[in-house]
Amino acid sequence: MSTTAARVGRSYTLARTFPWVMGKIGDFVLWLGPYNAPQLIILGVGAFTLIKTFAWWWPVLGPVPLGALGFAVWTARAGRIGGRVPLWVAYGLLQRALQPASGRIAGRAARPARAHALTGSFLIEHTPTAGPIRPSSGHPRPDLRRTTRASATRAVPGPAPTPLQQLLHTRREEN
Repeated sequence: MSTTAARVGRSYTLARTFPWVMGKIGDFVLWLGPYNAPQLIILGVGAFTLIKTFAWWWPVLGPVPLGALGFAVWTARAGRIGGRVPLWVAYGLLQRALQPASGRIAGRAARPARAHALTGSFLIEHTPTAGPIRPSSGHPRPDLRRTTRASATRAVPGPAPTPLQQLLHTRREEN
């Protein structure tokens, strides 16, 4: 007979892989357990609500809300939203709601820069000549545009005047 290492297969329950699962307290085993955190939260909030409103719902509905609470706890057993546990979805939504609107930089709330007044001025003057503007130095600028035979023979209109140029032109005509 050969001596080979025995293979061992392991299977972990939800209580072992998910630390927030409660299955046994001391020697007492919870009914229909183990319970995870969302189930315990639903059970706690639901029981508190039913106890505080007992006088209102018992005469009208009887034991129906108790069954609805049990069903809500049972449905939260393996509930997932987009592959995530609903408790962590709620935690993420709470964090997003409490996040500063401008975001965070290095863990601290980012504040927008304070507003400050910009100072400066400009002047629009009427020029008496409508000719081309010459550079301030005595040397004219060289024409860097290439001209081809076709473009040299036909007349190309200049660019359309801007709204400011049109306004200045109408004011010049009024004066």
